[in-house]
Amino acid sequence: MLRLSWLISMGISLFGVMIIQHFFTVKPDDVAEAGNLGALGMALTAPFILLSLFITYRFLVESSRHARDQMMRLIYLVFGVALLVVMIYFAIDFKNEVYASLGGNTKTQGSQIYGFPVLNEYTNHVFINFYTFGVVHLISGIAGALVGLFKSTTSESAETSE
Repeated sequence: MLRLSWLISMGISLFGVMIIQHFFTVKPDDVAEAGNLGALGMALTAPFILLSLFITYRFLVESSRHARDQMMRLIYLVFGVALLVVMIYFAIDFKNEVYASLGGNTKTQGSQIYGFPVLNEYTNHVFINFYTFGVVHLISGIAGALVGLFKSTTSESAETSE
């Protein structure tokens, strides 16, 4: 049942992140001058994303606690860290492409659009996209796997000492 709730929460929150990214890529001229539609999407999907992070953490704590083979636990953990590194690489590459398409300098941290800060209606989708969704969930999953890995060894040692 925990796996099903994890899959459903991941699907709903990923769909929400994709909607937010779409709203962030709408040209500022197409929306009202008072704001950006992505902020509305963030307000509506933030509870689902937070719930999905919690369920991911809980699912991987329980999965790693109940795994029998210690070697498989470590293989999954190494695979998760490798996937995190790859996802971070793609997120940085995506950021650089967006800033380069706006005429900004990819060597600096911000866009070079005159009069705009780093976070503006042209660059919002750099911060909320599929890659940040993946990175945040991978960090939550790795933390859950580590906690489950150490929780199982302490609970097993407590049971054997009794």
